[in-house]
Amino acid sequence: MLRSLLRSLSAFFLLCLCSSAVARNAEKDSSRSVEPPIPMEQLKAFADTYWKIKQSYVDRVDDKQLLEGAINGMLKSLDPYSGYLNEDDLMDLQASSEGVYDGLGVEVVSEEKHIKIVKTLDGSPAQRAGIKANDLIVAVDSIVVAEAGVDKAIDAMRGKAGEPIQLRVVPQGKGEEIQYHLIRETLEMKSVIVKELADGYWHVELSVFQRDSGYELEKAILNQTSGKAMNGLILDLRNNPGGVLRAAVDVADLLLETGVIVSTEGRAADSIQRYFANPGDSLELVPMVVLINERSASASEIVAGALQDHHRALVLGSKSYGKGVVQSILPIRHNAAIKLTTSRYYTPKGRSIHGLGIKPDVTVSANSEDGSEDLWLEQAVTLLAEQSERKL
Repeated sequence: MLRSLLRSLSAFFLLCLCSSAVARNAEKDSSRSVEPPIPMEQLKAFADTYWKIKQSYVDRVDDKQLLEGAINGMLKSLDPYSGYLNEDDLMDLQASSEGVYDGLGVEVVSEEKHIKIVKTLDGSPAQRAGIKANDLIVAVDSIVVAEAGVDKAIDAMRGKAGEPIQLRVVPQGKGEEIQYHLIRETLEMKSVIVKELADGYWHVELSVFQRDSGYELEKAILNQTSGKAMNGLILDLRNNPGGVLRAAVDVADLLLETGVIVSTEGRAADSIQRYFANPGDSLELVPMVVLINERSASASEIVAGALQDHHRALVLGSKSYGKGVVQSILPIRHNAAIKLTTSRYYTPKGRSIHGLGIKPDVTVSANSEDGSEDLWLEQAVTLLAEQSERKL
């Protein structure tokens, strides 16, 4: 069986190598180096490892589980953003891009050996139960986060509407644990929330970049501000993890009149792109401040970087996360795909922010610990007022 497996794997990789050679020969760019041959020793080591797991692992292991794990491990060895997507993962990805999903209504991040709540969705099971930002999830059903790991615990939080789940939570990371019994629901996440502040200043919170975020932002601003004074706009990208690249371009296009928004560069020809703003910005003369923090990533950084490079807005807050790479979803069969990093993106001035982040024009200290005051928002209003005074 081992010899048969080795022959099958060798034939597969040889086929891939031949296909790659044909593709390379078809390329007009002769400057590209020839790929080295596939190392057969490593291929044999893979087959040996596979066989020893099948023979000696303490529990019987499904072949599909092993092979999918091998694919995912290969992708994860490249960078933390590439990975294998099974059918459920693809459904989750589509739901996320459309803003409709089954869950509890919490946005979470990994913090040491805990899961930290960043925010709860209005009207969600989590919010109704009393779970708040900065609470720490220490266990999901029977899975203790510190023992099983954050990734396994977050996976356990996923589920279909109507399914029960039990969470053990430490409020604000302090005090005694509280046990919550919740039922998952189908939730619609609004990516854009517009609120009027005093003196004609408007707060626009953009929580994630979904497929239609550009359209939703334009519609929300037009509907909310119709017939009212608009002396300044605060675009709040704090804790926004990113999302769809095209949505970031659409949002920036609404706020810029001309010029490059973002450019991408990779090895494949279709990964080399430049995206431009189209004329007709209805908010061209409205002063702007963009809020970012250490959890503003990817698409958030594209928008903040574009507005900063074009001097369209002041960026206020703390340095952003620093994810300057773009992933493509590449199908490998009808119900599975790989998420592969295929390009790096650059701001209009050619800055790569990967691992560096966007540095704000105005750095501010942290908000109050209990979240009762939004000092950053207050400072943004002050900056807008100062800009208006300078124009008088």
